[in-house]
Amino acid sequence: MTVTSIDNAAKNPKRITSWISSINDLHKSKPPPQVNYSKAMPDIEKLMQEWPPEIEELLARIQLPTADLDVDLQTFVRVLCTILDIPLYDNLVESLHVMFTLYLAFKNNPHFAQQAQWDTRSVDPSVKVTFT
Repeated sequence: MTVTSIDNAAKNPKRITSWISSINDLHKSKPPPQVNYSKAMPDIEKLMQEWPPEIEELLARIQLPTADLDVDLQTFVRVLCTILDIPLYDNLVESLHVMFTLYLAFKNNPHFAQQAQWDTRSVDPSVKVTFT
């Protein structure tokens, strides 16, 4: 692909729009980026599977760790990945990549987006729940 400049770009909005459109088409035609992990990592679809009912019940009763947890960043990443069943190896970057990929998969999934919207509507923000 040849990248060109547009002379008098401020006076050629149609050419700019056309160029942006062609770049968008180019990006759509490319396959998504692929990451080759150094160790085996689970498939994102597998990580998105529903948890067993007893785990769901436990999660409804306890408070998950927040950024306020008094641990260093590496330990916090290990805690989150363990909860999400993401394998941990010496290099946490790959585990973090899987965690963020999982987050994006949930965020972009219409079913879960609708569920999150429902959960937001059903929560009374004035009610504070703490667990000891």
